[in-house]
Amino acid sequence: MNRVEAAQLAIDPQGLGEVRRLASRDDPEALRKAAQSFEALLVNQLMKSMREADFGDDLFESSATKTFTGMLDQQYAETLSRGSGLGLAELIVRQVELARDAGLQKTPPPSVNT
Repeated sequence: MNRVEAAQLAIDPQGLGEVRRLASRDDPEALRKAAQSFEALLVNQLMKSMREADFGDDLFESSATKTFTGMLDQQYAETLSRGSGLGLAELIVRQVELARDAGLQKTPPPSVNT
């Protein structure tokens, strides 16, 4: 029997705390985890929008099935965003790193004393 760890679950109560801890140490992994979380959020919203599309047949639809389908979609989104995911997280990381490096290379403007 496989044991599912909390880090693999879509609803991870300690996940945000771990990202904050990594960010406080200026760990590059914090940026990657935040980007993956954003990608998962976006994929979840896309799946939610797809589910809300009206196909006219709501015969087996109830509040319970909507709840569990939402939880399943959230887990799918979290699983999809791990690893290489859709590639959005990697693009975000690369763009933030480029912006940070460009900001470090710029010299501050000279102060004007009047």
